[in-house]
Amino acid sequence: MKNHYDLLNGSSIEDVDEYEEIELTASEKKRMKKRLKREIKPARKKARPLIAAAVLLLAVTPVMIQNETVWASAVRISQQLGQQIELLMNKPEGSLSSYKKTVNETATDQGIQVKVNELMLDDGQVLLGLTISADEIRRTALGLNRDAPIRPGELRVKIGNMSFFDSASSIREEPIKNKDGSWDYLYALKLTQADTNGDGKIDVEGYNVLDHIDPNKNYQISAQFTSLEFEKNPGQTKSGNYRDSYGEIKGNWTVHTSVNGSKIIADTKVYPLNKEIPINEKGIEGVLSIKEVRVSPVSIKMHYTFTASKGSIRGGMDVGVDIKDQNGRNLSESGSGGGTDTVIEMDGEYRNDKDVTMLRFIPYVSDHEKDWSKDLTSDAFNLKVNDN
Repeated sequence: MKNHYDLLNGSSIEDVDEYEEIELTASEKKRMKKRLKREIKPARKKARPLIAAAVLLLAVTPVMIQNETVWASAVRISQQLGQQIELLMNKPEGSLSSYKKTVNETATDQGIQVKVNELMLDDGQVLLGLTISADEIRRTALGLNRDAPIRPGELRVKIGNMSFFDSASSIREEPIKNKDGSWDYLYALKLTQADTNGDGKIDVEGYNVLDHIDPNKNYQISAQFTSLEFEKNPGQTKSGNYRDSYGEIKGNWTVHTSVNGSKIIADTKVYPLNKEIPINEKGIEGVLSIKEVRVSPVSIKMHYTFTASKGSIRGGMDVGVDIKDQNGRNLSESGSGGGTDTVIEMDGEYRNDKDVTMLRFIPYVSDHEKDWSKDLTSDAFNLKVNDN
């Protein structure tokens, strides 16, 4: 895959003077960089082997990590609120108020509290602003030290009679814990795989929730975490294996509320593209197809496929699309999908920052095993968006 860490290079910060400067110790800087990441969990598809699981990226916050003292100050200011979805999405505070729902409900199991602060329905996904905390007895039983967080695990969402699970999810974690020892998260679950008949099995894939709900109706929604995760004390890890370094807590943390999709539906635009781009690079020939782009106030989403007529797209080869804005900033965030050795199907997600007015689509071919990548700039094209 391409090096998507380049997306950080175009970020900026406004109104620096508003933040108090706080010096960080070396250990704080190290911990911050380690935790400032977006953890992507791909959907568990059973019908065919996955060839492209997900992209692990640094989270893009309203400020830049290069200026770590200012960044830390902004993070601590956000913790005074502890529930602002916008602050973890490069959005102005309160800018998504008309789309999100204040919940402030807590579910407790086994001495661990999961509080859903805010919930927001977006195009193809649901976003939860979470706070997770545990009492000292439970933390001691798990072998957690004071700075170790408990993270959200598997989530099942039910909207009306539709259940969503086994879909790709992502987590953004505040790098500094709250004063009470709790941790704040932004959890996003793709609403693309649905159980429509209540038998507990996924029977619809590629589902788009905004296309199937009535904007004039309020829907009951439940968010159920069936597991939480934690990093084990190094002394408890014998093998040194990455997977063995994490533990899982099974349980039931369920919160109920209601949602109305009228506002997000009205402000989500679909742009038909119907682009077919011939690819002939490094022994790979085929067609890259992009049907449409969906732009919501929160995100930009694009489903694309690549069908190879010659060569194999296994073994590190990748064909995909990057999106940049009118200033050349890379908006790419994550992707999940699957396929065979001749077909790729990918769902790409991209940031919709407040000042994006144009999207530039740049196809690419890469070989991550050989650390080689080529932008196919002759096939790039532009699209105006966010015009009122």
